[in-house]
Amino acid sequence: MARIFIGVAWPYANGPYHLGQLAGALLPADEFARFHRLRGDEVLMVSGSDMHGTPVSLRAEREGVSPAAIAERFDAINRESNRRLGLSFDCYTSTHTPRHFREAQEFFLVLLRAGFVDRRTADLPYCPKEERFRADRYLRGTCPHCGFERARGDECENCGRALEARDLGALRCSVCDTLVVLRPSEQFYLRLDRLTAELDRFLQHKTYWRDNVLRFTENFRKAGLRPTPITRDLDWGIPIPLDGYDGKVFYVWFEAVIGYLSASKEWAETRGEPASWHRFWDPTEPVRPYYFIGKDNIFHHTLFWPAMLLGRGTLALPYDVPANEWLQIGGGKASKSSPAGAGGGEPPSVEIPALLERWSPDVIRFYAALRAPQHHDSEYDSKEVESLANEVLANQWGNLVQRLLVFARERYRGKVPSPPPSWRPENSHVGARIRAAHERIGAEYAAVHLKEALELALAEVRETNRWVQESQPWSAAPEVRDATVYEGLWFLRAASVWLAPVIPHSAERVQRMLGIAEPLGSGSWDTALVPPGPGTGLGEITPLFPRPEVGYSSPDPGRESLGGAAPPAPPVALELRAAQIRSVAEVPGADKLYRLEVDLGPGGLRTVVAGLKPFLRPEQLADRRVVLLANLEPRRIRSIESNGMLLAAEAQGQVHPIRPPSAAPLGAGLAGAGPAVSRISYAQFESAPLLVGEVLEEGTESSRISLGDREIGVSGRWPLRARVVVCLDAAGVGSVVALDPGGPVEVDDAVPAGTRVR
Repeated sequence: MARIFIGVAWPYANGPYHLGQLAGALLPADEFARFHRLRGDEVLMVSGSDMHGTPVSLRAEREGVSPAAIAERFDAINRESNRRLGLSFDCYTSTHTPRHFREAQEFFLVLLRAGFVDRRTADLPYCPKEERFRADRYLRGTCPHCGFERARGDECENCGRALEARDLGALRCSVCDTLVVLRPSEQFYLRLDRLTAELDRFLQHKTYWRDNVLRFTENFRKAGLRPTPITRDLDWGIPIPLDGYDGKVFYVWFEAVIGYLSASKEWAETRGEPASWHRFWDPTEPVRPYYFIGKDNIFHHTLFWPAMLLGRGTLALPYDVPANEWLQIGGGKASKSSPAGAGGGEPPSVEIPALLERWSPDVIRFYAALRAPQHHDSEYDSKEVESLANEVLANQWGNLVQRLLVFARERYRGKVPSPPPSWRPENSHVGARIRAAHERIGAEYAAVHLKEALELALAEVRETNRWVQESQPWSAAPEVRDATVYEGLWFLRAASVWLAPVIPHSAERVQRMLGIAEPLGSGSWDTALVPPGPGTGLGEITPLFPRPEVGYSSPDPGRESLGGAAPPAPPVALELRAAQIRSVAEVPGADKLYRLEVDLGPGGLRTVVAGLKPFLRPEQLADRRVVLLANLEPRRIRSIESNGMLLAAEAQGQVHPIRPPSAAPLGAGLAGAGPAVSRISYAQFESAPLLVGEVLEEGTESSRISLGDREIGVSGRWPLRARVVVCLDAAGVGSVVALDPGGPVEVDDAVPAGTRVR
């Protein structure tokens, strides 16, 4: 049994938290915690409301109330959001508790006595109109890196870089818009420079960290670590525990990270075991601390917080910091202070209470998990929430649950059927699939590859839909029917366990419908490998994700006999076309984006924004022939309208763009496609996954193709051992992507079978 500590970024209590915070830190932490609890591991997950800091003070000034009133109001709102979403914190507290005050002040004094904190006088921004020093968040100016004119004094919301207020151009007070001046002020500084050697030793073996975390940390480290201020001239916050420093409080990033420790001690006291926090903080204990944050907090968790812990010397250091990128809203970073993002425009309603008025908690969790910015920035699209709920949760997963359970209820008198006498779990094809998937999904969860774990589970759902459709239990011989339904119910049990970290509420409902009385909890993970007990009474069966639509007017007889549930949605029409890149330009302030002009021949030029900068240089892309998804709905990315998406596969840290066949002219489209194809959302594209396949058998009218973890048959004769791209429909039936004229699209040999094409 492992011991896991999970610290989650503390949301400022200056407003309801939004979808970007949920997708970037809160939900990934909850998925990881739920997985480890299911596996039987010992978990402590803590966080809370960040009640101090200038975001709270700014809102208080705007509303004419005290910072405490603002913080308490939104702390209560966010706690209620946690409850409704099912975020399973062991302790969710706040930074405005007596315990946290004591812990922060004690931590400061230990570092001061050890020589890792000292006093310095520096020129700081002062507002002559307000007659006070202004903290970073009260300042706005022009970013020296990307030119964004309303960058904050501590961070540019457009390009994401950490800033020093004095480096901004035309620096102004955010409250009164007055130009600020610099005046001397004495503050306390954390001596990062004195901890450099210890930090280097700490970072030496962190090769398993995510690439973005390692890259950011190494770049900051190479630039040299300097003394960093940890106090500010503010009225709201934790006061310095020394005489003569009235009007100065701890900088929020110093005291907020100490909240991980104070919350752990609060948890221990609440459960009546005051010393139990040591199990998660003593460096001699077998514990792995994980910190879930957004990319703008990487420095504070890979260098600043470890330096504080090293200076104190008696506490466990971070094991992993799985920081996510940003879920963008309207082309920029989601923010409570500017919810439309840096891209401007009318802000969509992305605050969690508003989203909970529209969708169920599991729909919100599922969307946030599938669109989580795990490797790169992603973009919120409200239409995608609706389409994902219908196409994936209702049509694929919910429909499979409904079809199998209703059929079992009607054909087997509401009980789990008995498999044929000759059936054995070790010889079952579905059982072998479940065992292999269980190992792979568990490994991805454990490695904090949360999107990969979810995608593997969804791939198994699609494969099982295809298998049920091919098996046709409604018209099969009794032994085949009994085996199919029994194995199908076993799969429902397994898949509900795999999906429980993401959609826990509906996972529990599936378990109850299967007649399983025990709730999912500690040690439930391996129950996915246990076939259902024959004769077990099924629970009440209701639609898992009910939709407002009536459904198809004429469902086919087979599906009707499986309970009348609506069949899977018709296949998504992809307009794929041969294209050529004509120009490549960097997007200002974006670390990963290029602006491409793509030539579609008769279809003219398209502007496409692509996240290829970390993988390919401009000269490697210029004049390159590519395959373009041409009917993707336009998306605004960094204030640029992107019309389409280049298809590519990522393997071993490299991105390999998919190529059209050499014989295909620019603009050539899919073989057999009709002339008119409607626009689709990104979620619709995801619901018809494209996978790299390798042709294993070349028949006269059909071919056998490996997709890595399984083999499928497809129509058509394709070259033996060729790498091809296969499109799967909602039932898991595959077809090879080919252009007319020209043949199948081309894939680099370095890309293994089963790799997802995006």
